[in-house]
Amino acid sequence: MKYIARLLAIIAAFALLFAAYGGRVNPTIWVLPSMATLALPVVAIAAIAFMVVLLIFKQWRAAVVIFGALLLSWPTLRLICPFNLSHTKANPDAAQLKVLTMNVTQFNWLNNEEPSKNMRYILDQNADIVVIQEGLVYFRYEQLKPVEPMLDELYKKYPYRKEAFFDVGILSKYPFTEVRTPILAKDSINYFIKAWDVDVPGDDIRVISMHLSSLRFNSNDNQIFDSINVPSGRKRRIKSVVKKLGEGFRRHVPQVEAMRQLLDETVGDVLVMGDLNDTPGSFAYRTLCGEDLRDAWADTGFGPMYTFHANHMYVKIDHIFYRGNIKPLICRRDKEGESDHYPMVAVFERE
Repeated sequence: MKYIARLLAIIAAFALLFAAYGGRVNPTIWVLPSMATLALPVVAIAAIAFMVVLLIFKQWRAAVVIFGALLLSWPTLRLICPFNLSHTKANPDAAQLKVLTMNVTQFNWLNNEEPSKNMRYILDQNADIVVIQEGLVYFRYEQLKPVEPMLDELYKKYPYRKEAFFDVGILSKYPFTEVRTPILAKDSINYFIKAWDVDVPGDDIRVISMHLSSLRFNSNDNQIFDSINVPSGRKRRIKSVVKKLGEGFRRHVPQVEAMRQLLDETVGDVLVMGDLNDTPGSFAYRTLCGEDLRDAWADTGFGPMYTFHANHMYVKIDHIFYRGNIKPLICRRDKEGESDHYPMVAVFERE
């Protein structure tokens, strides 16, 4: 019994470490570690449950093996489930900056009878800087019927706006200059990166809005989550999902490398926000963060959290990163709006 328990514990520990550090492997070389990273929350929960069972049956050494793997995996696990028990106290003499990122799914523009709940939420938050993804901003706001009832309020709160390109946009209380560099010319209809130098009080801050390419699941792929126990067509659906995951992870590599290049060429305070379409600890996440970019949720949040919630897929793929002489006071996810993504809000203090 004890030898079997130890063997199973070793297997469980290996699976946990493989999932925790699979994001260090470039998916263009080997895609399986990236898929394992996506499954890390489930693997971690299973490992903890198994450790509890081992403790109940007094298999101490086997339990220690799993506990050791959990400790070694903590640098990645804390990105998914941080345990910050207290918040940084605000300095009353320091300037604060409230930011918001949201994938707005075209502001519900096809349903012309209903005002956009996403825009209503954005305006109610009264953030200093808002970046949006899937904004359908090749239409001007004046042409979007769901936004039309809020146009006056939008113009008043956000006199500085950028909406002259598809997908990503910015709403700002402060003037900004668009960053023009060949790096940003690499985007396409599949993904978008835009950057602006915003003239906020104290000093300029570079704001980068990202929307990496989606994994392009369709309704047939999503049926796998509803009919996993139905044999008919299950193998085909599994192959379709696995194939699209692999293609998606590989597409992210040049996209995130372009953002990393932009960051390496940027001096000063930086905010990177938006829809990464990848999870904490993934290759895209690790490449983007490098050695200098920090995750506002990991540094201030508590417990697990997801931002995407469609088709029974609950994953955190929307992020707020920062670098420089700024520190996050709070970062939260709000369950608001009509999008398949929940918005994220953070308040920063300029040091």
